[in-house]
Amino acid sequence: MIVCCLLGIPWTHAFVTSPPPRGRRHPERYATIEAILEDSRVKFDMDIAVFCGGLAFDAYVEPPADSSRWETGSKGWKVAFCSEAFTRNLYQGLVKVKVKKILDLPSNPDGDNAAEQIVTGKGVDACLLVAVLEGHWKEDIDLLEKEQYHDGVLGLTGAAHVGRTSTAWSNVDERASQQSLKQRGEPKPYHIPATWGKGGIAVWPEAPPQDRKQVKESDSPKKGPVTNRSNQFFLYVQDPSTARLVFTVADDNRVGGLVGVGSTHKRLTSLIPKAANAPEQWMDEWKKAMIEQARRKGETDEFEVPAIDPSKLGASWEGKLKLISKPRKKSKQGQIMTGVAAGAAVAGPMGAAAGFVIGNLYEGQVQGVIECELNYLPILPNQAARRPVYTVKGGMPGIDWGELFQKYQSRKSQLSENFSQPSPSVSDIGHKLREMKDLEHCFFVNHDITGGTCAVYRSLEKKVIVVSFRGTCEPVDLFTDTTLVQEPWIEGEDMKDPEIIKVHSGFRTSMDSISRRLKELILATPAPGDDISDYDMLVTGHSLGGALATLFIADIGEHGIDAGRGLPQSKPSDVWWKSIANTLTGQKAADMEDKRPPRPKSLYLYNFGSPRVGNERFRIMFDSLLADGRITQAYRVVNGEDVVARLPRTVNALVFGNVGYDHVGTTVLVKDPSQADDGEPLLWVEGESDDNTCPVRDGIALTNPLSEGSLLADLINATKTVLNDEDNSKNFDLWTKVGSAAMMVTERFKTVSASDLASVLGIDQKFTEREVRIIQSLLEGKAVAHHMEDQYYGSMGRACGYKAVVGEELVELQDT
Repeated sequence: MIVCCLLGIPWTHAFVTSPPPRGRRHPERYATIEAILEDSRVKFDMDIAVFCGGLAFDAYVEPPADSSRWETGSKGWKVAFCSEAFTRNLYQGLVKVKVKKILDLPSNPDGDNAAEQIVTGKGVDACLLVAVLEGHWKEDIDLLEKEQYHDGVLGLTGAAHVGRTSTAWSNVDERASQQSLKQRGEPKPYHIPATWGKGGIAVWPEAPPQDRKQVKESDSPKKGPVTNRSNQFFLYVQDPSTARLVFTVADDNRVGGLVGVGSTHKRLTSLIPKAANAPEQWMDEWKKAMIEQARRKGETDEFEVPAIDPSKLGASWEGKLKLISKPRKKSKQGQIMTGVAAGAAVAGPMGAAAGFVIGNLYEGQVQGVIECELNYLPILPNQAARRPVYTVKGGMPGIDWGELFQKYQSRKSQLSENFSQPSPSVSDIGHKLREMKDLEHCFFVNHDITGGTCAVYRSLEKKVIVVSFRGTCEPVDLFTDTTLVQEPWIEGEDMKDPEIIKVHSGFRTSMDSISRRLKELILATPAPGDDISDYDMLVTGHSLGGALATLFIADIGEHGIDAGRGLPQSKPSDVWWKSIANTLTGQKAADMEDKRPPRPKSLYLYNFGSPRVGNERFRIMFDSLLADGRITQAYRVVNGEDVVARLPRTVNALVFGNVGYDHVGTTVLVKDPSQADDGEPLLWVEGESDDNTCPVRDGIALTNPLSEGSLLADLINATKTVLNDEDNSKNFDLWTKVGSAAMMVTERFKTVSASDLASVLGIDQKFTEREVRIIQSLLEGKAVAHHMEDQYYGSMGRACGYKAVVGEELVELQDT
């Protein structure tokens, strides 16, 4: 009877019972800040929530390409160093690499084919890659020193910083290069073809001084390894006394990417011996140079040594490096045929057989000579480094989370005078955040392929580290990020084992791609002399970022900051201090080789709009970490009808073999401002506000709610289709596209048939009610809109006692 009545969505709410109201037994519960202060049962800390909210959305703002020094690792991740002081903690020097020519290039590079020759011409499309190899990467060192054939930089596993020149395309000659000089003020690199008995040459010409663009030596490199000039880049060095430089000439194929031509490697000190100088030696050298300069000018009376100018320190080398190794040939058909023909001509069939064997074994000679210039610039740790205070705004223009945090502190301090509680903040970490005056943005790490992205901040005065994961940047990913595929949490375990912990495959891949480098850098975040165990750590994120934050804190909570691997694996990991062994922290760690990976003093998770990440076994493991105190707190803030926080959906055994997803931690529901007058509380904390069931958690369905043809699946697919429209993507920003998607989906599904509703009916009524509520929110456009930053900002502002609207001043609400 009910199904027959549900023919039109405008009447659905009249016939379907709403989910159990949140907090209706105490309608006044958390409708005001006063209620939060009065209730001693509440462990949720609004101070932490608002502070983390700002940084969760702030992580969407990527550092400008020309404002930070970037490093690119051998595994595809990139790091922008946003703090000069932090960089000095980690590195002792910079190597500037400037390539001039690559000589004696082979005429027929391995991997070239007809299609490639048509696109770029015949010959090597040469570029130079240089990596700094240091630490205890024995496998990479053995590769370079013991293997005759290898891929050089392209085969390294532990190089933290890789630089690359632009490509000297084989179809660009000197004439085209000079034409570029006239048009752009800078010549293109060009190629001189190989001739009989002489290899090809790649040239990176210098522009004449009158035409050359002005580029300061101290200018920071742009995003990625290439700087303002196409033939030069900077590389960071942890320990110049032991660091190796690995040089690889590569053929830049349009089809198939980079293919190694040949490599060589040198210890930095074998080229620039002075790179091994201690900081005191560099400072003493500067003092002597300044005194000598003053003596020549006759200015020695009352002479004071000026402050050190790092750009005028250092040492250089210029010369040629012969390539000494190469990859194995991928195709030997030509040389085999030549060997067979030559052998047959000399000794008939037996000679042909011998020629075949010889042709198959022959790898060819190593060709190539690099002509380059190296400059070493020391980074002196005792120089006064700027530590500018970072101002938190948020991801969208017109939003100011930092101001909301400050105003909330002022309002709460005033209100707390009316209550007996001695402190208006629930936790010690909340007090630290209120008093923090030195928040510093240390670095930003991301991976181009997986999209994994994280920003890290610190306060040395309050000993707090904040790890913030960036969420989804494209609206279509709101749905592709929530597919059902799972894989073992511990890499190497049997996926078919029903008893193991399983997590979302895409989330794990994204987190694993940056996890190891992230942990290496976090270990170097404390001030010199401090230990990571002295620091509180806050972990946060929005959307996909919330999922990554959950995986990250689960790893840290169970195993400590194990920088010897990415995410958990069944095979033994490297020693956790391996990659930082040449830093102050690493040397200290190496002396405690038998110690387990370190842990922070406390570990808090406050994320926003996070999807579910793992199965029931993952939830049980996570709950045990909370129970044991290895994770201090874990809260998931969910705004209104945010659909992403309700995905992925659990699929039962009748459909896909029980692909289960469970939320972890405690749900915190905040109210969308437009619904703030319906009698429900502005803030509801699961298990702390009352004993009601959390409406964000799944029930049990008889059938798959996302199966093909079901209404919920159709609505999600329709929303995804609209958001994925290429024309729409080019012309509008994220927030405009979301609004457009909501209107188009609403227009498409104005009515719902009885069979549509039957597709979401399950044996559990509460589950069905929740599914219908999601359908209604999708139809009204709320499901996606409530996931956006402006809606979270408004809801959190309302819970703090302020009207928070994008582009407007915060207004205190007197009736809250």
